[in-house]
Amino acid sequence: MKKGVIIMPYVSGRGGTEKVVHNLFSTFDNDEISLSLLSIGGTEDYKWLRGVPYTMKKISNHYYINENKFFRNAFYLVVLPLKLYTYLKHNRPNFVISTNPVIWYLSKKILNILGYNVPVIAWYHYSLEQHPVKSRYLNSADYFFAISSGIKKQLVEKGISSRKIFLIYNPIKTSNRIVPRPTGEARFIYVGRLMLSGQKNLQELFQALATVKGKWKLDMYGEIHGEISRRKEILDFVDKLGISDKINWLGFREKLWDSIPCATALVLTSKYEGLPMVLCEAISHGVYCISSDIDTGPSDIIRNGENGKLYCSSNIKQLSTILQRIVDNPGNLPPQETIIRSSAKFSLTSYNKYVSEALNTILCN
Repeated sequence: MKKGVIIMPYVSGRGGTEKVVHNLFSTFDNDEISLSLLSIGGTEDYKWLRGVPYTMKKISNHYYINENKFFRNAFYLVVLPLKLYTYLKHNRPNFVISTNPVIWYLSKKILNILGYNVPVIAWYHYSLEQHPVKSRYLNSADYFFAISSGIKKQLVEKGISSRKIFLIYNPIKTSNRIVPRPTGEARFIYVGRLMLSGQKNLQELFQALATVKGKWKLDMYGEIHGEISRRKEILDFVDKLGISDKINWLGFREKLWDSIPCATALVLTSKYEGLPMVLCEAISHGVYCISSDIDTGPSDIIRNGENGKLYCSSNIKQLSTILQRIVDNPGNLPPQETIIRSSAKFSLTSYNKYVSEALNTILCN
């Protein structure tokens, strides 16, 4: 049996990457390949490791470091090469996967020093435009897992051969619950970090809704990260638009999709994403989705008219028009069963197929 290791740096435990890795271990089933996880630096929140199948017990090396960023960087600079060298020499994996450019770069260098002909797979979870990777790091990897067709395109534009790139998307777990649609008023929902500007770009959502007439509400599921002043900034912004009474601030929910009472549509106004998992999760529960048509992610998920609608990012008028049509004619939305069927390519079964086929191809080369 071929054995592989996924090597990750310190993570908070509450991010999208952790969720994807967790889902991979919970679904990976290949009689010829085994996977283990090496977490160098630990995690702030261990909940993402709960309920993981027995294979997760292969995490035999877990180095915890201080969550302070300065100490983490110092640790990686001084200790990381030695820890990687020791692990790779002792365990001799048949392949290495890493989510971190520095780690996959060092891993390849160390494997070459050891004389091990072992492929290193880069599994990057961000847009290369918004989070660039140095050329020497990109070129050090033998293969790439792309989580969206947009990221695959970016890799090709950076000079990576398409033969080295495997499009695997991201997996979702679903409770199979259909979130009911409300009657009497449109109920829009937002799920994610609450950021007025920056990546999540919520000001665009608020500005569009401020021009929408009729009966509607916006339910916000998420937390405001950072300084208290950011909370005041958001609240002042919606107050000036005159829509404070139409917004419900509901905070973070651990079992979100089981707790949402109803939803007409989910709205995402991000300026960039890798593959927005919230869209995948929403359609798996029958929720219509509206998203900015950014370079990476949403176009892999949303099929206009079938499960949602894409609008040009920064085009507030276009977004407002889409929202207004839903408020005026909620009955024109596609059946929820149709929306759910469109999520099939992000299922755990499909994901296991994508990853297994990619690894089989890599290990046969």
